[in-house]
Amino acid sequence: MGAGIALWRWLRTARTTQRGRLATGPEFEPARIPDRGGDRVQGLRQGVGPAYQRRYTVRIVGSPLDAPRLMERLRADVNAASPVEFAVFDKVAGASPRLDLDDEYDVHMPGPWDCPVRVVERTPLSFRFATLEGHVEAGEIEFRACDTEDGELRFTVESWTRSGDRLADVLYDRLRMAKEMQLHMWTHFCCRVAEMSGGRMAGDVEVRTERTEIAGDPRVDAHHLTGPVSAALARTFTAVARARGGRPLHPRGLVFDATLRLSGTSRFWGVPLLDDTAELRGVARLSRSVGLPSPFPDVLGLALRWRRPEEDGEPATAELLLATTGRGRLGRHLLRPATRWGPGFYGSLLPYAAGDHRVQLGAVARRAVPADPAAARDPITMDLVVAAGLGPWERFGELLLTGPVRTDDGEPLRFNPVRHPVPGLRPAGALQQMRGRAYDAVQHADAHPRAGRAVTGRRGAVPRRRPRAHRRLQRLYEGLRERPVNFEPGDRPEHAGTGGWHMDDRRQALPPERPGPPEPDGSWEVARRLVRDYEFADPRIIRSAYRRSAPAPGADMLLEGRFFGLRFHLGVRVGDVVDTTTEQDGRPVRVWGWNYRTLEGHLERGQMDQEVRKWLDTGDVEFRLRAFSHRAPIRNPVVRLGFELFGRPTQLVYQRRACRRMSHLTRKELAARSPAPAE
Repeated sequence: MGAGIALWRWLRTARTTQRGRLATGPEFEPARIPDRGGDRVQGLRQGVGPAYQRRYTVRIVGSPLDAPRLMERLRADVNAASPVEFAVFDKVAGASPRLDLDDEYDVHMPGPWDCPVRVVERTPLSFRFATLEGHVEAGEIEFRACDTEDGELRFTVESWTRSGDRLADVLYDRLRMAKEMQLHMWTHFCCRVAEMSGGRMAGDVEVRTERTEIAGDPRVDAHHLTGPVSAALARTFTAVARARGGRPLHPRGLVFDATLRLSGTSRFWGVPLLDDTAELRGVARLSRSVGLPSPFPDVLGLALRWRRPEEDGEPATAELLLATTGRGRLGRHLLRPATRWGPGFYGSLLPYAAGDHRVQLGAVARRAVPADPAAARDPITMDLVVAAGLGPWERFGELLLTGPVRTDDGEPLRFNPVRHPVPGLRPAGALQQMRGRAYDAVQHADAHPRAGRAVTGRRGAVPRRRPRAHRRLQRLYEGLRERPVNFEPGDRPEHAGTGGWHMDDRRQALPPERPGPPEPDGSWEVARRLVRDYEFADPRIIRSAYRRSAPAPGADMLLEGRFFGLRFHLGVRVGDVVDTTTEQDGRPVRVWGWNYRTLEGHLERGQMDQEVRKWLDTGDVEFRLRAFSHRAPIRNPVVRLGFELFGRPTQLVYQRRACRRMSHLTRKELAARSPAPAE
């Protein structure tokens, strides 16, 4: 009977409850919840599935009580605010009739379970329960009140919990039934507290949620289920990639400059891409999935990469893959072959988690696009849209694709949205996990002659290493995947001051070209290949000992530093790859480049950017090398002393030689391409 009454009230009120994400700040960290210890306490670490931080808040006006007196009244009888047809607090341990520290309650609920809790904190303005063994949840819940400056009362119920067992996880996170019942219970609790206070509610109960995946949780990681399938998919796609000499799908594409103009939506998502008003620049790739000729239908793909400013000011890379799908509630989950690029709909196909919601993203091509998009005279314009679950699509911005249009046949542009997600959007579901592992396997496949082999500074040259030395380098390289970057964004000198940091910015003029876009096999294009292949580095000081094909965001490199016969193997990770046309000081400039950041175990902490630029108004071409660095902790005292004495001078010599080497190699290759003079 109680469950029936609760269901009826939920049908009447829950659909109108204001829901949203908790905050845009740092995610809730389960480790911040203290380990209470004691017998039978069921903390977050004993739970199953993702953790949820949920906050229910009600504003009360006209109450004769202040916050301490309201909490005193609630501690005298918790059931006065509880929906007793659904949940009854029964004290089973504690001498005082009022709620006190270490008291225990059984919360009787409809169904085959009771929910034991213990009071673990109590102050004049709050008290907190921790769940005990046998509870359907694992974690803690806090009740608190405060007086506001404008004379209102604010009452809040906040929980940090996850499911107590697998059955509860299915009911809560999969079927979502327990989740809705919980929402009804605590929103009704807040309403009853407002009645107890003698005042009235100002607005509705506000519900905010933040979901956090727990690393190592078997349900979340699902290695025992997705591992074999992921391995099979990875092997299949890797075999196809090798057979096709590159990509298993979307083998050829056209690359555009992309501009994302964000305008936000009518609701708050807690996702900068969906909430902010901003303009972001990046690149886009249009491609056909199987590679069939244009008269035949094929699944069309739209891949996006842009650089986003984080809160600390450090630029980073975000990626999104879209393909032609249906637009309806069922069709958005199915690929849809198409014969034309626009008008049409491109969807993410698989969902993302935005707080407590599952969302999908899409792009709607407004107008017709030529069969060859490179022939489009005007920018290709698309609406960016988002939908929650099976709900309607809502516009949050527009996408502009502009020239110069180029192919990526010589240097494939690779995307991995699992390794470079959109901030605030987490890939959701087992299929997303399997997709990420398949991407890693394919992109690490031996698709190029040098892939998976040690390389030197000379293009195309593979050193003759003994199998033992090669296997050692391979082990060192594979181990880089587990190493984090060895500095925090806040450590960067532009944030933390220059104390101890070295900042360098060098420019080297290269042979000029005619004004306008870069010329095929001209100075800019030659220099770009030299930067891509890391040939500007003087191999007498540092060389690439092991890497995989061209630089891509998130890819690792193993460098070999050389100093008076000593060898130091240093790990770095590619941060951003820049490929755009922009304006600087009112002048258009074509830029291609990439940077890498040092990993744990490196002798230094910092980042190096290497770029090739062409000023389109004058044709001037230049190589730019920028870096900031600081000595990393070095355990070996001899190495530490040597770095203190010779590290900075060697660093400056390397930079000077890199600039001279870029100029020399560019001129040499241009001279080799020039026709011989007629006799």
